[in-house]
Amino acid sequence: MSEKNDKIQAVKKYPDDVFLYYGEISREGYHRLSSAIESRIEKKEKAEKACLILVTLGGNAHAAFRIARALRHHYRFLDIFIPDICKSAGTLICIAANRLIFGDRGELGPLDVQIFKPDELSEVMSGLDLSQALIALHDQILESFRICLGDIYTRTRLGTKSSAELATELAKGFIAPIVGKIDPVTLGKHQRALQIAHDYGLRLNKMCGSLKTEDALDSLVRDYPSHGFVIDRREARERLFKNVESPAENMILLYEWVRAKLIPPEQLIYDPPLVKDLKWEQSKQEKDSDESQPSQENVESSQSSQKTQRSGKSSQSSQENVESSQSSQKTQRSGKSSQSSQKTQRSGKSNQSGQEADVAEVKEEVDQSGSKADVAGGQGRSRSI
Repeated sequence: MSEKNDKIQAVKKYPDDVFLYYGEISREGYHRLSSAIESRIEKKEKAEKACLILVTLGGNAHAAFRIARALRHHYRFLDIFIPDICKSAGTLICIAANRLIFGDRGELGPLDVQIFKPDELSEVMSGLDLSQALIALHDQILESFRICLGDIYTRTRLGTKSSAELATELAKGFIAPIVGKIDPVTLGKHQRALQIAHDYGLRLNKMCGSLKTEDALDSLVRDYPSHGFVIDRREARERLFKNVESPAENMILLYEWVRAKLIPPEQLIYDPPLVKDLKWEQSKQEKDSDESQPSQENVESSQSSQKTQRSGKSSQSSQENVESSQSSQKTQRSGKSSQSSQKTQRSGKSNQSGQEADVAEVKEEVDQSGSKADVAGGQGRSRSI
């Protein structure tokens, strides 16, 4: 529940539409993002501004152009939020932004289009590889010719023309095997790929003028030495883009939430990209929470009534226990009183029996004494006659 609340609060801080694009730039991703935007239009919930949270290692330049054009078509103002890595085709989408919001770990990359190697299943190479190889080869040819010419001229005393012809032949023999391995068709394919990235960037820049100069676009296409070269916030601000900012107060919570949810982007590069309308999810979760509140109140009221019933039952049982204890006490008292009365009756009876015994003894003594007196009197009377 706390995770959902964090997400709701993070998205709430940004007042306009918020989309998350996480994974490879592809046609599938373009269709998913377009469907999310169209859904907001149908529900009449689309704002005038949007923020795209973009995390990608790159992908298809054509799909990148379509994504950028779709966002610019539907929204008057576009923020692109870069919390982490955003390379190649992702950088192309960034040219369409009015503002780039760079997190501390955010980075862009050059626009060198990736091309699958011939006779390889999944291995790719940069479109700059061949062109940079040719530039290096050109520099090497000139250096070889210069060294050969100097050595021949100083050591053989030949004329300049003869020395130059000999140096040319030596340099040609050195470089010809290397040049012979270059496939002209592959070279043309690489050049076209680089031209595609350049022309798409040129068209997107005309829409919003996000790049400082046209030379900035050329730098993105040709000046960086490798596909993985890091273009951080300072590099992007000083050399390439006009409007580059750190996350403002209304974006800090969103940045922290996105950073907490990130997994390495390379795990998503070959999977369908994750595309989400975070504003729609926020409103849905709020609605669900509002609907669950009355049911919780009912549960609480039922629980309180159950507690009341239980307390009533317990009070009744306690009263019954008190009454039963009182009745048992009364019973005990009545038993004790009956026992005492019985004892009293028994003592009375014993007293009566004792008195009767005493009276009987007295009577017996009186009778005995009377009979003795009569005997004595009889004896006396018999003596006087």
